[in-house]
Order: sequence, then structure tokens, then C-alpha cells
Amino acid sequence: MVSEWGTSKRIVYLSLLLAFCLLLLAACRPAPDALERVLESGVLRVGMDASFPPFEYIDGEGNLVGFDVDLAREIAARLGVEVQFAANLPYDGLYDSLTAGQVDVIISALYVDPTRTADFAYSAPYFDAGQVLVVAEGTEGIEEMSDLDGKTLAVEFGSAGDVEARAWERRLTSLTILPCQTPDEALGKVASGEADAALVDHLSALMTPVEGLRIVGQPVISEPYAVAARREDRRLLEAIDEILTAMRDDGTLGRLKARWFTAAP
Repeated sequence: MVSEWGTSKRIVYLSLLLAFCLLLLAACRPAPDALERVLESGVLRVGMDASFPPFEYIDGEGNLVGFDVDLAREIAARLGVEVQFAANLPYDGLYDSLTAGQVDVIISALYVDPTRTADFAYSAPYFDAGQVLVVAEGTEGIEEMSDLDGKTLAVEFGSAGDVEARAWERRLTSLTILPCQTPDEALGKVASGEADAALVDHLSALMTPVEGLRIVGQPVISEPYAVAARREDRRLLEAIDEILTAMRDDGTLGRLKARWFTAAP
């Protein structure tokens, strides 16, 4: 016959065992990921350095505006949440804000940095800011750098395009490089007929006030911009990737680019 003392000991033992099991289950249960936090809180926290027009900047009336701002708002809306901006972050501190958990994602004309992928993950690129070839409307036979043999190429002196042009100068039999002070000057040389093509950054090519020009081929040098998040928050990035794909398919991304990356009349 079990004594009352033995029964009490057994109850205490079972209670301790149950408490231990509950603690063990709690420790093993994964913490809510970023997507769950965003959906439960109803807020997507976006970090950016609002000093890079037309991607993100403060306008004359003190409003936060730009391509990335509209992009973030659209992503949040399609997630069914509000957007909250941390827009006063220095560019060098954007990744720190992710590590510290101050923001859920960075949307700030952020270059996909291969050296960061151990700790951070990127969405599919939404813009390529790399170097592109620009020719005059009606020009035929120039689609890529290999088509420039015997041609004159205008570049911004000291730019990535200049460096790339010098490399191609050694590969081609005859390529004349025309150095310029600015991308707009290089584009102007094409418009005036002084150069057959210009190699400039994509944004300058889109926003040039020089008329009668067009971008040809694929970027000569790629510099993709993407949304960044902590590496463990891949479910959130997967959801953002789905939204970016939908925005491309329904024309929303194109409309945002046309709004922000077109030269003012």
C-alpha cells in the first residue's frame, strides 16, 4: 500500500516532469518569423536613407517621396498591412538597422552585395542601375559592345563605363573613346553625331533631357537593386518576390518607373 508521503512525492515528481516538458516544448518551438510578425502587427517597417532622388528623398514640402517610397507602399498594401518608414538612416547603417531588428526590410536603392549574403538575403532585383549602351534613334547594327569596332563611344570620364570601355578598347581593332565630364554630356555627343554610342548608367539614360536617343541591348555592367532582409526571414522575402512578380506582370512596376525615371519636360 502506497503511503500518503509516497503519493505526494509522486505528484511533485510528475509536476516537475510536466513543467520540464512544457519548457522543453517552448524552447523547441520556433520564434515567429518576420512575415508572421508583419501580418500580426499589421505594419511593415522599412528602412531607407532618404537622400537619393528619385529613389527616396524629402521634397520641398517635407514629404517623403520617390520610387522606393511608392514601391514600399505598394508592397505593404499587397501584404494587407501599413508601411512604417525609418527614413533617416545613414546608408552605411542600413544593414545595422536590420541586425538590430529596427526594421523588417531595407528598400533604399540597395545594391545586391555578394559579400553580405552570409547574414542577409535579397529579393529579385526590381531595378538595374548598371551601365547601358545608348544610341540615336534609327541607329542600326549596335546592340552590344562587340558592335563598336570602328565606332566612337562617349563615356563619363572615370566612371565604371569608362573603365569598361578601356577594356573593350584593348579587345577591338579600332574603338575610339570620347571622354566627357558628365553622363548628359556623353549622351549629348550621341545626339549631335559626335559619337556613335554612349555608355552611361541606366538612371542617367532614362532621365536624360536629350531627345532622340534609345537604350539598346542588355546592361553592359549589371548593378541590381533589391529589397534586403535578414537571412532567416526568407518567408517574408518570398512573399515580396511574389508581389514584385505580380507588379511586373500587371504593369505597376513599369508605371512607377515611368513616373520617377522620366526626364522632366
